[in-house]
Amino acid sequence: MTRANHDSDAICALSPGALSILDVAERLFAEKGFDAVSINDIAQQADVSKANIFHHFKSKEGLYLAALKSACEHAARALDDVEQSLSSDSPQAQLQAFFTQHLQELLASPRSTRLIQRELLESGSERGRRLAEEVFSENFSRLVELVRTGQVQGQFRQEFDAALVAFLLIGTSVFFTQTSAVLQHLPGAEFAKFPDDYGSAVFQLLSHGFQNTT
Repeated sequence: MTRANHDSDAICALSPGALSILDVAERLFAEKGFDAVSINDIAQQADVSKANIFHHFKSKEGLYLAALKSACEHAARALDDVEQSLSSDSPQAQLQAFFTQHLQELLASPRSTRLIQRELLESGSERGRRLAEEVFSENFSRLVELVRTGQVQGQFRQEFDAALVAFLLIGTSVFFTQTSAVLQHLPGAEFAKFPDDYGSAVFQLLSHGFQNTT
């Protein structure tokens, strides 16, 4: 399943100056949203000129898209690590390793998570289409491919939609990250205080549904 992650390669190829601009932009976009942040705001915070920003990024929209791709690096890292270190393992083991690492990455990157959440809530149909095609598509396709490999090998039930399984795995991690501050105070929700235990338990619950036990 090994495949180059083009977004990761593009971000790594940026110069230190461009990465500094991207870091500031990601922070401001996460705090205020796309419409409330100007190129001038980013230039002032990054201590560069507007011309310097446009040297690295063609437009505000291009910079925003780059910030979103950077914010999604946690999923790419988790997939890359699984492919590199567990390539000989079963799809079941790879899927569980991805789920565990992805949750840890989300919890360790609150700013990136907040930026993605904001965009998901605020984007209209056209921006949503572009977000799906240019930001989420590659990583999601890689995860779906892993599920399909498990189906072909007979480990996962073939009647289930592989994309639905991938969506559920991502969704449970994202929702936990979004609500953990509240979950910890709900009666009986002790699991919210122990993310690793939560991740293990949820994966077991989900996998019992899509695993092939025959």
